[in-house]
Amino acid sequence: MPVLEENLKNLRDEYDVIALAHSDKENTTNWVKNNLKGDLKVGFSNEEIRDTYKVIGQPLTIILNKEGEIIYREYGYIPINDL
Repeated sequence: MPVLEENLKNLRDEYDVIALAHSDKENTTNWVKNNLKGDLKVGFSNEEIRDTYKVIGQPLTIILNKEGEIIYREYGYIPINDL
């Protein structure tokens, strides 16, 4: 997430970016406060999101079009410049 946050300025023109956490809220919130600057929106997934977008592992990058359809999916690390 720190790498993603550092590259937000390059992505914001084309994408709305949010990071969804699937872990304990308190631990994740503390980690975010200690490791991010606050530019990256961080939310928490729920069962509906995991089922709809077939989230079965982390990290996972999903890019959706304006209709909410998946146009890109990649598991694991991806270089930001490849987007």
